[in-house]
Amino acid sequence: MRFRHHAPDPHLRDVVQGYWELEDVHLAWPEQNYTLPERTMRLMFSAETLMLGPHPGALRPLPPVALTPFTRHPERTVGQGRLRVLVAELYPWGARQLLAWSPDTAPEALDAALSASAWGREVVALVRQGEWTAARGALEAHLRSVTARQGEPGAGVVAARRIYDSLGAARVADLAEELNVSPRTLERQFAQQVGVSPKTLARVVRFDEANTRIRTDPSVPMAELTFDLGFFDQAHLIREFRALSSLTPGAFAAVAARRQNRVDLDLLRVGGDQQLDLDHLPGFEPEPT
Repeated sequence: MRFRHHAPDPHLRDVVQGYWELEDVHLAWPEQNYTLPERTMRLMFSAETLMLGPHPGALRPLPPVALTPFTRHPERTVGQGRLRVLVAELYPWGARQLLAWSPDTAPEALDAALSASAWGREVVALVRQGEWTAARGALEAHLRSVTARQGEPGAGVVAARRIYDSLGAARVADLAEELNVSPRTLERQFAQQVGVSPKTLARVVRFDEANTRIRTDPSVPMAELTFDLGFFDQAHLIREFRALSSLTPGAFAAVAARRQNRVDLDLLRVGGDQQLDLDHLPGFEPEPT
C-alpha cells in the first residue's frame, strides 16, 4: 500500500483542507469499516472497482467520482475490491460552492453528475494512468476556475470558518454580533452557504477534534479534553461523544490504545505532506457498545 498526503494550493486553502493518494490496496474479501462524523467531506476519484455497502449482501460499485456525505451519526460500511484513489478533503462550504452539494440532493444523482463531467473524467483517467501529479494538477485547475467565479465569502462561510478555528466553541450570538447581523439572519445564511446549521457543524467539529486527540494519545485526560474543547463538564463531553459515535470517550480510548501499533490513515492525512509504503491496509474500526 502506498499513501501520500499533500497540502492544497494556497488559493484553495479556504475550501480544501488537503489531498491524499492511496494505491496498491486489494480487499479480497468484504472488510468492515466503522465511519464516524468528520469535519470534512471527501471528493474521491477512483481508478479501480471498489464495492461498497452497509453489509456484504448490499454491495454496489463506487462511482468513478463520489462525494462522501456530511455525516452526523456513526455508520457501518463494508468494502471489497481494489482501491486506487485520489481524494480531496473539502470543507462543507467548499463542497457547496465547488460542487453544488446540498444535503437535500440525492448522493447518487450528484455522484453521477460528477462522474459524467469532463473534468471528473479527466482526473479519473490520469489516476488510472498513475499520473498522480497531473491528476492533482487537473483537479486543482478546475477548482481554481470555479473559485475565481465566486464572490467574497458571505457571513455564513465566515462564521463557519470561525467555528473551525475555535474547534466548535464559537457561539452563534457572538458570531452574529461580530458580523453585524442578527442571529436569525446568520443562521439562515449559514444554512444557505454551508449546507448545515451552525449547531450541527460545531458539534461535528468539536467531536472530530476530540476523536483525533484520543486517537493520537489514548491516555489524554478527559478533564483536559473537557476544558480545551469547551464542554460544560465531563458529563457533557461523554453525552456528546456517545451521541456521535455510540461509544463513550473512555471506551473509544481503550480501542485506540489497543490499536496504537497500527497505522491510522485518518491521523496521517492531517499531518502534512508525507509518503508511506506498507504491506497491508491499516484501519481503525471500533465496535460500538
